[in-house]
Amino acid sequence: MNRERFDAWLRNIYETQDVEISCTECFDLISQFVELETSGQDASAELSQVKQHLYQCRACHDEYEMLRDLARFENEGGPPLLDDL
Repeated sequence: MNRERFDAWLRNIYETQDVEISCTECFDLISQFVELETSGQDASAELSQVKQHLYQCRACHDEYEMLRDLARFENEGGPPLLDDL
């Protein structure tokens, strides 16, 4: 195991909470989390367990990033044009 991966593994162990939500619960709340964020509210304070789960779970974090980017595109008038990429 390389040093970077080992450090990430230790960080996840250290930051594990007594009560955590599952991926299923996180997926159910990701949309709400993104809505709070994009409306300028403190999503981390409102849904702290989601924030903690997103920090530790790559699959849920990827889903969050996709939904967040889609919400931003929607708020800005749509996705960028292919020529703009």
